[in-house]
Amino acid sequence: MSHALRRGLVTALVVTMVVAGALGARMMLRTEPITVVALFDSTVGLYPGSDVQVLGVPVGKVTVVTAEGESVRVTMEIDEDQPIAADTKAVIIAPTMVSDRFVQMTEPWVEGSGAKLSSGTVIARKDTAVPVEIDDLYAGLKDMAEALGPRGANRNGALTRLLEVGADNLDGQGENLNTMIREFGKASATLSNVDDSFFSMLANLDQLNQMLVANDSAVLKVSNQFADVAGYLADDRDDMGRMAKNLAGAMAVLDDFIEENRANLRSSVKQLVPTAKALKKQQQSLDEMIKLAPLLLHNLSDAYVPEQNVIAGRGNVNEVSLWSTDGLTAQTSRKAPPTMLGGAGEEGRR
Repeated sequence: MSHALRRGLVTALVVTMVVAGALGARMMLRTEPITVVALFDSTVGLYPGSDVQVLGVPVGKVTVVTAEGESVRVTMEIDEDQPIAADTKAVIIAPTMVSDRFVQMTEPWVEGSGAKLSSGTVIARKDTAVPVEIDDLYAGLKDMAEALGPRGANRNGALTRLLEVGADNLDGQGENLNTMIREFGKASATLSNVDDSFFSMLANLDQLNQMLVANDSAVLKVSNQFADVAGYLADDRDDMGRMAKNLAGAMAVLDDFIEENRANLRSSVKQLVPTAKALKKQQQSLDEMIKLAPLLLHNLSDAYVPEQNVIAGRGNVNEVSLWSTDGLTAQTSRKAPPTMLGGAGEEGRR
């Protein structure tokens, strides 16, 4: 074998090994695509081989399109290295009237945004959308034209008169209309920022309305009572005016009195502080007195003999207690009343 032939064989062998190694490495590094299913209302213009995109970038292909009941089942293969958010929605996009359509995934996955779309996921029909077909658009326009035409709303010329009156009323109001539309846009933006609070308020108003409906008779009664009160106030309007005037005068006099006697009032308030403290200290005793006072008065009333104009009573010597100088007996505590007979307790202790 010649030297040139051996060199050619070696070169061919090396090239073959390099190509085989490259193909092997590519097969080893290649990731399997994930399979995702989406259910659509219709799939006009969508076929196996149509693109699947995220943000306009192709990430996969449609593999199978099959009818399934009232929906169409679309199976897609998506590159695993093109992550998509698990809560994504699927929309069929029609770039032009005649071009092939593709499936657009609405939510790309970003770091920290949550779970990724996994193989075997089924995107429900409520989370998909399809474009409006031109035939449906034409049919809608035709229905609207018939509804507003001479055989519809304008049968007796009502729509014509409405347009004429509207034109007359809006003539020269372009600037005001512009302002109204801009302010309405600002209001819509504000509501969109507080949509949760706004809808919560509407829900609460609905609950209030249901409560009012359930208590319609009571609400009507209260409304009638308010109407009666309003009628009384209207009948006594002059008296109410004089009363308000007199009250204003009295408030002025009171204000002058407070201004002139501010120092005396401050001193009186300071002097009331010890009294208030003493009352607070005896709060329990006062509470018992208030509770027992009605019973005492009732017993006193029962003991009164009106025929003789006397109070009948009977004493019990066993219930008499004499307190010592320190206010203590065998039957009392340090909370006992002050000494009534000085020295009596001391004799008892001796």
